[in-house]
Amino acid sequence: MKGKLKIYIGYAAGVGKTYRMLKDAHDLIEKGVDVRIGYIEPHQRPATTALTESIPVIPLKTLHYNHHTFHEPDIDAIIEAQPDVILIDELAHHNASGSRHEKRYQDVEELLRSGINVHTTLNIQHIESLYHIIHHFTKIEMSERVPDRLVKQADSFEFVDIEPIDLQTRMKEGNIYQERQAQRALEGFFQLDHLIQLRELALRELANLVDAKMTEVGLENEEQVIAVGISPFAQNMKVIRHAARLAQAFKCSLTGIYIESSTLEPEAIHQLNLNRQLLESLGGHFISLYGEESEQLGEWCSANRVNKVVLGRPHKSSIFQRKDIISELNARYPHIDVYIIPSAVQKQASKPLFQPWIQFQMVDLLKLIVIMTVCTLISLTMFQHQLNESNTITVYMLGVIMSALWIRSRLNVIFSSMAAVLLFNYFFTTPRFTFEAYRADYPATFTIMFVCGIIMSALVRNVKQQTKVAKEKIYRTEVLLETNKLLIQSVDEQAVIKTMKQQFSKLTHEDVRMIHSDQTEVFPKLAAHLKWVKYHQQEAGYSTDTFPGLPYYLLPVNAQACTYIIVIPASDQLTFEKEIILSMAIDMTNTLEKIRLYKENKQQEKEKEREQARSTFLKSISHDIRTPLTAMIGNLDVLDKGMSEGQRPILKSIKEDATWLNNMVNNILTITKIDHDDEISNQQTIVLSEVIYTAYQLTVKRAGTRTFHIEEPDEILLVHIDEKMMTQVLINLVENAIKYTPEQSVITLSLRYEGSSAVIEVQDNGYGVDEAMQERIFDQYYTSDNTSDRSRKGLGLGLYLCQMILKRHHTSLYIKKNEPTGAIFGFKLPIEKVIN
Repeated sequence: MKGKLKIYIGYAAGVGKTYRMLKDAHDLIEKGVDVRIGYIEPHQRPATTALTESIPVIPLKTLHYNHHTFHEPDIDAIIEAQPDVILIDELAHHNASGSRHEKRYQDVEELLRSGINVHTTLNIQHIESLYHIIHHFTKIEMSERVPDRLVKQADSFEFVDIEPIDLQTRMKEGNIYQERQAQRALEGFFQLDHLIQLRELALRELANLVDAKMTEVGLENEEQVIAVGISPFAQNMKVIRHAARLAQAFKCSLTGIYIESSTLEPEAIHQLNLNRQLLESLGGHFISLYGEESEQLGEWCSANRVNKVVLGRPHKSSIFQRKDIISELNARYPHIDVYIIPSAVQKQASKPLFQPWIQFQMVDLLKLIVIMTVCTLISLTMFQHQLNESNTITVYMLGVIMSALWIRSRLNVIFSSMAAVLLFNYFFTTPRFTFEAYRADYPATFTIMFVCGIIMSALVRNVKQQTKVAKEKIYRTEVLLETNKLLIQSVDEQAVIKTMKQQFSKLTHEDVRMIHSDQTEVFPKLAAHLKWVKYHQQEAGYSTDTFPGLPYYLLPVNAQACTYIIVIPASDQLTFEKEIILSMAIDMTNTLEKIRLYKENKQQEKEKEREQARSTFLKSISHDIRTPLTAMIGNLDVLDKGMSEGQRPILKSIKEDATWLNNMVNNILTITKIDHDDEISNQQTIVLSEVIYTAYQLTVKRAGTRTFHIEEPDEILLVHIDEKMMTQVLINLVENAIKYTPEQSVITLSLRYEGSSAVIEVQDNGYGVDEAMQERIFDQYYTSDNTSDRSRKGLGLGLYLCQMILKRHHTSLYIKKNEPTGAIFGFKLPIEKVIN
């Protein structure tokens, strides 16, 4: 059972969140609730410190990093202690390096999953989706943030309020920060207008959260989706946060769409990873498309009936740039509402004049020289054969195209076009071997050559990049399809594991390992991490918030019967491959489950065949035994008339053994009959007391010196049953009582009615049934050694048969202790009619 989360929310530090949480903790302790402190921030505030002294504390975990010592909540110790409520201060805190989780809110989530109730504190500026709103008027960076999904999942909130003027007074008096730090805070974040705006924002946000709880309306409506454009830029984070707020307002789900149109540098891939993590922390779903941006985005929205798209405001880099994505969406997909978010307000770090992707390296220069030299030699040959200079221009344009295909640097677009113009001018225009040109049309020729070279080079480069991206996309799709095909051909678990290891390695180009959850020791350096993944059934490692510093991505695959953990070495390409990896993992889970079900079905078929053979054998042999037994019992009755008094005890013993054996054969035949019939067809309305008397008459002769009592009401109870089978139930219960009671015992058959049910019980004052026996007493072939006649121990079919017959009548047999000794076996039947 998941624990409950209570958040004490404030609009700034120092409003009294921790103090209020501790006061409430004391109230809970007085009511007998087990409350403990997991972590309280050392504020150096006497009133707050005094409240912590009488609350039990779970010792903190000590971590050492860069010659510094840090103290964090010991999650394992808290889970082991299992308090009713744990107090964890500062929900938005960023854990020290070496902690299990990167953020404290993840520690809280783990405690909640372990069934522990958590009380915690949070300032409004640390809610992820409010970051840019608060940054806009405070101009202060908040590096510690909590995802909205956790705040929305909280079971209760308490807003801790104080007037902004009073908060400033507390700050000036040194009740929050020390004097120097307090002065800086008053001049920065704690300005009066900032505090007023933060307070208003906190009240509004809290009202929205409480309203969602009170109306019991989920914050997501799966029928409606808001799409947000994802890009590999830091400014995109603001767009994602605004989209999340919009989705919350419209009560829609959020989907982030990234469109692959070119290859990315490592820095861009890293930023794309961060943007994706932000999207998922805000409850969004990430998908990746390939192709032209406006077309892919518009077609996806149309296909999924999405009419709201959130995009960042584009920046045109030049006057030659084509229409931006927003204009194209408005023109081609007028049914889509586009919400435009301005660029992020934060200042970006100054960038070097030449980024790595536009630097023209020496190897690129050598490639360009080789291409242009070859083009010049070809052109000189053509010139000697007096071919038209238009052919020469064509050769140089071909060289520009070749350089675009061969050289990676984007500066090649300019350098190759410029080199083509200059070489043509130097070698082939009059006067030759100078950079002068006498003809009036040459400037136009040079300009056209230069512009055409740039355009062709840019187009070829774009086609080259798109081809590369398309190949990667096709490769991933081929791996996925091949995986499906191989999984279909897999016939056992080991074949599936071998196939998936091969396919995951093929997809990621890394050495992927598949580790069984019971064999985590084979990877010693990851043993603890693998055990955590197995226990929590959550991904961890690279690109996640759990063990983020791990150079591996850990993904659990649960197939009920067992769990495998996929270990993939860290790679920036995981951003693009993650969707395929998850899809392949789902296919693997389904295949393992199908194999398990197939094996179970085969096993059930074998069991059914064995049971059929057993039933046929028992039925056949029982019939073969029953005929001579019946004849023998009849012959014994004939012999009884001519026997002397000394011989009759022997004859009586033989007859009792034959009758006992005949009853056992009847039980076997009844069981085989019930096994083949799901329902009882021979049911009719019967007077229940007559069934009891019939069973009594058939068993009383075998009771010896035991005394029988029959208790029944004055009313006549009519029930709808199979008379023969119900008589067999009572016979078995009475014979069971005879077998497990000594001579001179008392056996009672009682009938009464409770409401609309008739209750039939067989009571005895014999040996009784202990608790260990009660768990197995209705099992087939179970017998007890505690019997009055060890020579007739039986096969353990009597009570099992009773339970089978009663279940066919939609009831069951129960057992309870009889005071002072003995046992009571009973069952209930629905009454059809009561006659007074």
